[in-house]
Amino acid sequence: FSLVCSFFLLVHTSLKMAGLVDKAKNFVADKIANVPKPDASLTDVDFKKVSFDSADYIAKVSINNPYSHPLPVCEVKYTLKSAGRVIASGNMPDPGSIKSTGTTMLEVPVKVPHSIIVTLVRDVAKDWDIDYELDLGLIIDLPLKAKNFAAEKVGHAKKPEAEVTDVDYKTLSLGSVEYLAKISVTNPYGVDLPICDITYTLKSVGREITSGTVPDPGSIEGKDITVLEVLLKVPHSILLTLAKDIGADWDIDYELDIGLTIDLPVFGNFTIPLNKKGAIKLPSLVVIFHLCLCGQSVKI
Repeated sequence: FSLVCSFFLLVHTSLKMAGLVDKAKNFVADKIANVPKPDASLTDVDFKKVSFDSADYIAKVSINNPYSHPLPVCEVKYTLKSAGRVIASGNMPDPGSIKSTGTTMLEVPVKVPHSIIVTLVRDVAKDWDIDYELDLGLIIDLPLKAKNFAAEKVGHAKKPEAEVTDVDYKTLSLGSVEYLAKISVTNPYGVDLPICDITYTLKSVGREITSGTVPDPGSIEGKDITVLEVLLKVPHSILLTLAKDIGADWDIDYELDIGLTIDLPVFGNFTIPLNKKGAIKLPSLVVIFHLCLCGQSVKI
């Protein structure tokens, strides 16, 4: 079979190199410029040996690693074709890793069964060779540094800005006192952005007095400022426990924490943490007397 094996001596190289990276990492890398990634090229395909059942060839892949530590090679897949037919395919066992900050030469063994070689005799050229096409899929595990780099780029991307502009008394009902928090949100994008979630926690003298989630928060308008209203209901039973903390102006100190989660283009969910401290008025005795007398909610 030595003459038959010589058919595959290198005379024509055709490479379709696929740089395959973990799907989630590759999505971010394609969307964010300048994320460093390894690059690779096929440098040689040559005959190695002949055995009882196959002819063995070696494909040499040169891989450049831009990182300062080794990168694990998860998988190397290959498909060898000639005359439009697949003559060998498989995975490289235990591909190892590529060394840090440099070039690693990876040798991929390709086994072609004798039964396949015999069928290619009619394609032999005058120089006792045949044309081939080799496809390689090289899957590398990018390091945490690349993930952090992507996160840093997200940190410098345009993002909506928000602030709590006001927290004030709204309504007194039979079961609770309602306050209204207003959030001003600036959208730098030219499209409306969906609001995924708004969570809130209201505290006074270090104790939580109400918390919850805003149902159906809607969206913020593109290239504009949107004012969101967050309704805070504080049960009367909770307010009674704060009686000793009531100030001379019939108010209590508060701290409001809000988590505003927005769906950003490309990057996905992004949460803006908001915090505001101040003092809120309690319903006056006149308002409370009117509620007790009429049994209706009282707005001011």
